[in-house]
Amino acid sequence: MLTPLAPPALEHLTPHDLVTYFRCPHEMELQRSHRPHVAGLATAPIRTPADVVPLHRSPLFAPPVGRLTVNEGRLDVGTSDRLVYEDPGEDDLPVVFPPEQIRLDARFQPPRTTLVDPAWGLAGRPDWVVERSGGALVPVEYKATHLFVGYHEAHGRLFDTVQAVAECRLVEAVFGRRPPYGIVLYGDQAGDGAHEGWVEVPYGDAEERWLKVALDQVRADGVRAPVPAERNCAPCEPNAAGLCRYAAARPRRD
Repeated sequence: MLTPLAPPALEHLTPHDLVTYFRCPHEMELQRSHRPHVAGLATAPIRTPADVVPLHRSPLFAPPVGRLTVNEGRLDVGTSDRLVYEDPGEDDLPVVFPPEQIRLDARFQPPRTTLVDPAWGLAGRPDWVVERSGGALVPVEYKATHLFVGYHEAHGRLFDTVQAVAECRLVEAVFGRRPPYGIVLYGDQAGDGAHEGWVEVPYGDAEERWLKVALDQVRADGVRAPVPAERNCAPCEPNAAGLCRYAAARPRRD
């Protein structure tokens, strides 16, 4: 009797991979080929062919945004909140937990700090996971920038929503409890905090379905074409390092 063949291993992706793919699939390829070793994920060869035809927009459709809650001001820590996970690489987060409210999960202490979901082939590190009153677990991702006006519009930060949804899935897979939402915290370091705020990104059936389809789409994309545009290329780290030959904007070199 023949032994059934095991299904092929999933290409492991991170929330950051999804963010960069959402902006520009070729940027994701360039970053993955040069990224440091993360949780057993080796650097990957660039699969974008030399004769690729650039795209005018991202091939990945946007995540659900109809139920987002945008809040201005600071994110306060409640007396019943507990910090159960933190990325040890982040030491400049603006919210401080008093010692009695820190209960870090022993499973995710250095050197094993990456959350891994083998079923979905996803791995990553939220900045925090907070257990709120009532037992809800919430991933928190900090961005050292202001809360964008018109978050839902084209110039907003939809890629932050992508990251929050993926981190919710990681928390559910690792801790065994589905987060009701994830938080993207914006800490304005200029302008006297005039645009500080945070966005609550719901995580339910619609967001889970979107994430599953998105992961399947990224893995099925054998081209990973560039999306050259000023908004993508100007902040692109591989472009700044001179690694991209499709860029619509080159960094200034004084």
